[in-house]
This record gives sequence, structure tokens and C-alpha cells, in this order.
Amino acid sequence: MSIIGSGVLDAVRWEITHGDITPTLGWQIVDSTSSSVNPNEAIVQSVLDERLLQDDTHIQSMQTATSSLLATYAGDAGGSQNITAISIYYAEARNNYASAFYLIPYLTNFIITTTARLSSNLTSQFVATNARNQTALQQFVRACSISGQTGTGGSVTFEMINLRPFDAPVVTALTEVGLIIICILSFFLTIANSSLCPLLSPHLSIGSYVALRVFAPLLAYIPLSLAFAMVLLPFHVPLSTKYTEAQGFFLFWIIVYVFMGAVGLATEFAIGVLTIRYAPFFLITLIITNVSTTEYPVILQPGIFHYGKGFLFAFRMITFNTKSHLHVNIPVLVAWLLLSVITVSISTYLLDWWSRRTDQEASKEAQDS
Repeated sequence: MSIIGSGVLDAVRWEITHGDITPTLGWQIVDSTSSSVNPNEAIVQSVLDERLLQDDTHIQSMQTATSSLLATYAGDAGGSQNITAISIYYAEARNNYASAFYLIPYLTNFIITTTARLSSNLTSQFVATNARNQTALQQFVRACSISGQTGTGGSVTFEMINLRPFDAPVVTALTEVGLIIICILSFFLTIANSSLCPLLSPHLSIGSYVALRVFAPLLAYIPLSLAFAMVLLPFHVPLSTKYTEAQGFFLFWIIVYVFMGAVGLATEFAIGVLTIRYAPFFLITLIITNVSTTEYPVILQPGIFHYGKGFLFAFRMITFNTKSHLHVNIPVLVAWLLLSVITVSISTYLLDWWSRRTDQEASKEAQDS
């Protein structure tokens, strides 16, 4: 194996061995001689499909990097360009916070240290091998001076290829502030509904009243979620990276509607059980539990936030063309919606039944007296 290839491999193995004393992202070594290794295009696709490392990163060492760099030292390659020996593929848009504060700083520190050590080893090997070859040494000095190197490090270079850049910061408003706004809007509608429904309760059967408490908000969420989705348009949120503009917009609208239905009916349940006096405390809890899992991946958060595995969102897939998890996202959101429907139905039925029974007993006692 070449000096660069073996050097990178040794550095990765050291990280794996000493993972308990140094911060590590977790590594997976793929044998370059294996027939299962895909070409460059397939490697890129593997990162985009999130099939490689958990943090969407792949480090690849160019097979001819060592020989090409030694040829540059000897003047055979013109001596004017450094050899990009190592390529790092990653997808920032999957989670820009994890990329900016964990992934990139760690990888940068790791790769700079590794390339500096490899440059020193290559320089030492070349000088030792050509100690008696004045022509080769002169070419080496010329190559280093032309490329701006000192001859002691930096000749082995790397490139970081961002396959999915986070180039639309306005999306942050959707994944954080947007969730807060959705919760608050649905709560306002819940307050209005809680004031109207008790007035209609005496004129409806229990079944009809339960249907009113469940389906009236679901119908009202349609224009409300559409109004929220239309806020994207003046801010030019990219919706055509994976689908067409229209498809991206309507998919976003559907996701917002289902999410609004889930949290909105949850507040319906809270206001029925806790009453209007204590329901705002439930709203605060609901907002915190939803927003606190949006910035960083669950694996990077304390154990108490691992419930975030059940709080899935698809906004980044629509806006940045990351891997689609709609087959998981939509069923999870629908499951939360159905749970809210069930809890609202049961609580409304029991509370209304108890209220009617209490009223009947009070009326009967009044008649008897």
C-alpha cells in the first residue's frame, strides 16, 4: 500500500482504537481491493443515500497520490501543483448544526494533522532516497518553491466536497420558529373552538358533539395550514430542489397540515382535561418538546431528548434534496394525528357524559324539591 493510503488508514485505526480518550465520529473502513467498492459516482450516491457513515461523510484516498506526488517532487509533473490526495464527501444540509459544530471541526483537525504527518514522511523519504542525486534535489527544491511549500509539510493536500450545501438559511425559520408558530396558531384555534362547542353541546348528542370537537378543527386547519405554507413564497424558500415548485409546495402544505392536526388536537385534549386555566402550561411543554429536537441529531443530544426519534420532519428533504424519508415521516405524523384524535374523542365523550349526567341529577333534585 502507498505511503498516503497506509498513513490515512493508520490514522483512522488509531482513532478507532483510542475512541475512548479522543472524540470520534465513528469509522468504517472499506477494503479498496474489495470488488464491492463502488466507483466515485456510486460513493457520492452512497453519501447522499446515507448508506455510509452516520454523519454522512466519506474519506477517500486517491490511489496514485503517493506516486504522483513523488513525481512532482522529481519535476516529472511540472512541479507547480499540489496533489489532492484525499477527498472528503459530506452532506451539510442533512444537519447544518452538526456539520458546523461537530463534523467539520473534527474532520478538519483530523485531516490537517494527518496530511502534515504524511507530507513530512514523504519529504523525508524523497530526500533520503535521492540524497546523492543533486538533480533530483534541485527539482524538489524548485517544486516546493513554485508550489509555495517549505518542504516540511503541506505538500499532501485534501479537498472537502459538500454534496448538499446548506445554502438557504431561511429554512431555519421553518424547522425552528415555524414549529412554534404552528403550535401557537393551532392553540388559538383551540381556544376559539372551546368557547363555541359548549354552547352547542346541549343541542347535540354525545356522538355528534365528539365529532364536532374532532372534525371542526381538522377542517379549520386546512385554510390555516395553507396560509402558513404560503408564507414561504415571498421569502423564496427553495422548493424545487427535489420536486417541481408546485409539487414541493403542496407536499410542504400536506406535511404542515398533518403536523398542525397532531399538535392542534393535542391542545384540544389539554384544554378539555386541564381547562383553559392550565392549558397554556401544556402548550409551553408541547413547544419545548417539539423544538428542542430540531437543531442537532438525536445521537448528539442527551438521553432525555432521544424521544426525538419519534418526532420526524421532512422539510430539509423538500428544500435541500436530501434523502427522502417520507415513507417514515408521513406515517409517524399520521400516527401522532390518530393518537390525538383518539385522546380527544375519549376525553370529550367522558367529560360530556359526566357533565350531562350531573346536569340531569341536578335537574331531578330540583324537580323533587
